[in-house]
Amino acid sequence: MVDHVHTLISIPPKYAVSSVVGYIKGKSAIHIAHSGDRGQ
Repeated sequence: MVDHVHTLISIPPKYAVSSVVGYIKGKSAIHIAHSGDRGQ
């Protein structure tokens, strides 16, 4: 079972790392919630 991914991204200096990571985590959580439990 895959429970995590590794991602390498380039963030421009004008964006805070914590803001970008929070945005990505929020969008991925929404996507996972909408897709349901299809994997099991």
